[in-house]
Amino acid sequence: MVGELVITQAMLGQQASGFTVESHPELIQGLQELSHHTRELQENVMAIRAQPVKALFSKAPRLVRDLSTKLAKQARLVMSGENTEVDKTVIEQLSDPLTHLIRNALDHGIETPEERMAVGKPAEGTIHLAAQHRSGRIFIEIQDDGRGINRERVLAKALEKGLVERGQQLTDEQIDMLIFAPGFSTASEVSDVSGRGVGMDVVRKNIQDVGGRVVVQSTPGAGSRFILSLPLTLAVMDGMLVQVGGQRYVLPLTNIVESLRPTAQQARSLVDVGEVLTIRGEYINLMPLHAIFGIDGAITDPTKGLVVIVETEGGERVGLLVDELLGQQQVVIKSLDSNFRPVRGISAATILGDGRVALILDVSALRQMGALALAAQ
Repeated sequence: MVGELVITQAMLGQQASGFTVESHPELIQGLQELSHHTRELQENVMAIRAQPVKALFSKAPRLVRDLSTKLAKQARLVMSGENTEVDKTVIEQLSDPLTHLIRNALDHGIETPEERMAVGKPAEGTIHLAAQHRSGRIFIEIQDDGRGINRERVLAKALEKGLVERGQQLTDEQIDMLIFAPGFSTASEVSDVSGRGVGMDVVRKNIQDVGGRVVVQSTPGAGSRFILSLPLTLAVMDGMLVQVGGQRYVLPLTNIVESLRPTAQQARSLVDVGEVLTIRGEYINLMPLHAIFGIDGAITDPTKGLVVIVETEGGERVGLLVDELLGQQQVVIKSLDSNFRPVRGISAATILGDGRVALILDVSALRQMGALALAAQ
């Protein structure tokens, strides 16, 4: 109901956009008070629904202890951030993915004591489970100091399943992300620990169902880290409405660093990098949204449009070229999964005050799309 209230408030504000304080003082004051009370109600509802992730983490120690015994391995669990709070629906949805990732770390990541000592590691492996708030989202990390992802094995299995073409050049990051492909598994036989015929694609889907993302970072011989990035609430978010051609999109406010109109000296093209901006001595990749989504009639010259500098989940900054900024507003998050197939670069949709639908952009996915497009050139 809070989400519907936000939509109604936006519609009233849209209808009254032509009025001034001088012509309709009571109406304008009433709308301002409605906005204030709506925000206050939303914050109160979020506080009621917020729960610490301690309940989610509490199952992990026994899971690690039991699996270590079963697999004849030695592992200790280190937890931090157990009091970090998040919407209870997110916690409920995370139980199975977190269990699977911990099982995966013990089964495929942590080596046996003999294998660890043979390569100079302590006999006991370590699994870190941590949670923290950052940039208006919650980040949960599962990290182990095991063997890491065997990229040769992953690539061979991907070729066997036709997920990649022979001779196709992939970065280490792209190879690691192949483990999330539907039905993908390098397990030679099904076990009751992690290789149970259920791929990591199920983990990713469960996380995406609550508006989250999962990425993996791995170093052969040193271990792997899975990073889950999730929204604090599933209902309402602060966003910046932007226009590209005749289309409107919403950028999550938590991702935005700044916006600017670059000069001709700041915009340049580099070999093997593509279009970049130089801002305060730093090179920032430029990604024109009109090219990514195939939008006609948009501004193509960055010196005539606007560039919104955004930060991805990994901390990388990129510039999105848009025609103009239409303003900041609260938007109600509407999932697309029930009616459409997943669309890369789009996380959800929202209904604007004028009744139009705007798509909410996924900044990290856009960065990956830009990198893949450059590699294909």
